[in-house]
Amino acid sequence: MRYIVTAIWSAFFGLILGYLVGQMTSVTFNPAMSALVTVIIGELAVVVVPALSKDSQTAQ
Repeated sequence: MRYIVTAIWSAFFGLILGYLVGQMTSVTFNPAMSALVTVIIGELAVVVVPALSKDSQTAQ
């Protein structure tokens, strides 16, 4: 369930960020690419950050 919620929120914030950056730089806004990139980054963060945190805790 947390992966689905992460994907939805990542897509939502990615769309907002993509629109704002597109307007500030006068670039055409591509909602599909904005959502896709941020969903991938969000899902990677959900998987990688806890794994790295666990490794650093066991090393101490």
